[in-house]
Amino acid sequence: MPEVPDLIYIEAELARAFPGHRVVAVRAGDPVPFRIMIDGKLSEILCGKRLLTVERRGHFLRFGFDHDLVLVINAMLAGRYAITSADGENNASDPQSLILAMSFDNGKELRYLDAKRMGKVYVAMTEQEHLIPYYGSLGVDVMSSAFTKEVFDSLLRGRRDQVRNFLMDKTALASIGNAYADEILFAAGLHPKTFCYQLSKQDGLQLFENITPVLRHAADHVARVGPDLQDKVRDFLSVRGRAGKPCTKCKTTVRSVRVNSADANFCPTCQPARRALFIDWNRKP
Repeated sequence: MPEVPDLIYIEAELARAFPGHRVVAVRAGDPVPFRIMIDGKLSEILCGKRLLTVERRGHFLRFGFDHDLVLVINAMLAGRYAITSADGENNASDPQSLILAMSFDNGKELRYLDAKRMGKVYVAMTEQEHLIPYYGSLGVDVMSSAFTKEVFDSLLRGRRDQVRNFLMDKTALASIGNAYADEILFAAGLHPKTFCYQLSKQDGLQLFENITPVLRHAADHVARVGPDLQDKVRDFLSVRGRAGKPCTKCKTTVRSVRVNSADANFCPTCQPARRALFIDWNRKP
């Protein structure tokens, strides 16, 4: 999915292009990702509405329209955004991955694409937002001023799961995905299979002090690159996607390990295991 650094860039690009303009045409692809929470056809609901705001909330993007209407997208694994010239009702050239296209009165079109149909598009009134799954139960935004050491400590306290799972619990921390969970743990020097109760006070401090800086550094890098909205910039990461390659710090081979249903990349030297594991990660692969 687009992670927070990607979404910060996407949010800024969409906010420059569309707010203040009215929807003049709507095209929808596969209906499976849609969750229409109000009566009416999608085109009738959206056409004529003025987009007021585009904002990121955790890993969701929220589009606020006049008349107290909202469109909320959870892009999940494969969702992507694109800005194109408006095609009106002509859908002959639409890619198969197109889920939603909104043409605006400034001649631009906002597209949401999802080849795997895993994402969700919610259309609701503002008073219904709390009913959107996961959206209404997001934890503290790790890029906001509300994310303090005191809040972090309260969330970490009593956790019995592995630290990587804690980082990716979106009801606690909004929102960290696979790539940056690996990067944060590498920066903090913590093995992804370390249990939260094994963390010392210094470990907890290291973890907290690396979450926002790692994400901010990534967001700044993505903004400097200025990629197409559909592209993910990952070539600068320290461990994610580098399994089998030398660590950028110590040259030890970066390894991959399964943590629940996801693969985690880590350096066994920079992130030593805190407990006996079935595999000696320091042995050469």
